[in-house]
Amino acid sequence: MSKPKDLVELSYLSEAVSDMSFLGLMRLLEAARAFNLKNGITGILFYDNQQFGQIIEGERANVMKVWKRIQDDKRHHRVELLEIREISERSFPDWLLRFYGGETLTRDYPVLAGMVGGMDKHSLALMNKMRETER
Repeated sequence: MSKPKDLVELSYLSEAVSDMSFLGLMRLLEAARAFNLKNGITGILFYDNQQFGQIIEGERANVMKVWKRIQDDKRHHRVELLEIREISERSFPDWLLRFYGGETLTRDYPVLAGMVGGMDKHSLALMNKMRETER
């Protein structure tokens, strides 16, 4: 069990190089889930209108490993770090990765309803913050 002082939360915004297809997003999610599970990373991913917003949380060394991987990913650009902060507990302990902005996806692919869901207050506040940052 990691000591709370080792836990950090990193948030960033970026823009997809091209509009992600459904299949492209599912591949991204599956690859990220596998990597995150192996590295003890949890968090939340927003995707809407070619914009990504993500919060990742875990032990500092692992979060920095993921951050390097994110920066090197050619599927997006304009990667902007919002914040890295120490946290005492995870905000998303049960989620490897969640995907928002997919209301139309759940209508067309009901099996995805578990991955796409309503936002809690913390997520909504963050999404609003992310949208303000875009302007």
